[in-house]
Amino acid sequence: MKVITVTNQKGGTGKTSTALFLTYGLAHRGKKVLLIDLDQQADASFSMHVDYDQNKTTFEVLTGDAALKDIIVKVNDNIDLAPASSKLAELDVVLTQKVRIDPQYILKDTIKNSKVNYDYIVIDTPPALSEAVLNALTASNTVLVPTQADIYSLKGLGELAQTIAAIKNRSNPDLEIAGILIGRFNKRTVFAKSISKVLESAAEQLHTKVFKSRIREATAVKESQNAFESIYEYDPRGKVTEDVNNFIDEFLQEN
Repeated sequence: MKVITVTNQKGGTGKTSTALFLTYGLAHRGKKVLLIDLDQQADASFSMHVDYDQNKTTFEVLTGDAALKDIIVKVNDNIDLAPASSKLAELDVVLTQKVRIDPQYILKDTIKNSKVNYDYIVIDTPPALSEAVLNALTASNTVLVPTQADIYSLKGLGELAQTIAAIKNRSNPDLEIAGILIGRFNKRTVFAKSISKVLESAAEQLHTKVFKSRIREATAVKESQNAFESIYEYDPRGKVTEDVNNFIDEFLQEN
């Protein structure tokens, strides 16, 4: 079982879309996937369009009030969801009040103790450095960094490099970065081409690579989310679906 965190400390980089692409893409290949939503916005949970108990979420797991296996809901034959709650906004304060030792290990411990059986666990995270992100990184084998071809997306990569270095030094020395995935890409613009080269340099800070695959800007992505369907259901022969497939193939070569 491989645990993958999708994260970038800059907001608006497509973390949730990337987590969904990865989850749906792996499931499309017959893999059993658990999507863990740690973002207080709960957009990934909302996108899955399944009912769940608002008192049985990842907030309760991270505060020690529920086991992971007790909050999981079934989405389809290959996808399960550990849903999020807006209460995750209070997580750092709650954990401080509970005076836990090494709270960044909570998720790792509950995954181990719950003895869940999946091919992959995909974790969607909030944009800011928080206990939720530290838990995700400590519990993971691999990090996937989504970004966009704009200058603002570069701002979060330096901070992320420092965070991952600290995690590797203290709580998860085996953590690896699978690569940087560029989303909402428009290859026709000169700017997108130039920023892609800058991202290649930024990848060196993270001791990783930029995936050759790019996820293009496409209205089908938003339309599929609005229809509560995966991109595979909504636009199975679309160019953006081809992009996602190419990325999944590239990702699976090493993961």
